[in-house]
Amino acid sequence: MTADAVLFDFETGRPSTVAITLRRRVSAYTRKEVVRRFKIGITNDPRRRFSNGYSADYGEMIVLYKSSSLDSVSQVERDLIDHNQEITKNRIAGGGGNYGDPPYYLYLVLRHK
Repeated sequence: MTADAVLFDFETGRPSTVAITLRRRVSAYTRKEVVRRFKIGITNDPRRRFSNGYSADYGEMIVLYKSSSLDSVSQVERDLIDHNQEITKNRIAGGGGNYGDPPYYLYLVLRHK
């Protein structure tokens, strides 16, 4: 897979405003009968992140949220990981790296069945 497998379909706004919408979207994308595995994360360059970190193991990346605030995108990440705690493959609950300069993107990578 290449970086062409990155779909930009993101929300913007305060975490409290987008939380319910993003929870529903993640649930729709991660139905058990369609997806074998998924992971939620943050980057400032989705195409590079997918190509350099996920393209071998995951078939697609969906960019769900964009913010100039690392605090906001981290809050959304924690919420989505907590909401999907039983089925997500995240090892930590958000905030695991040096993300560089804004804007920041929250993404979902999917491995389909």
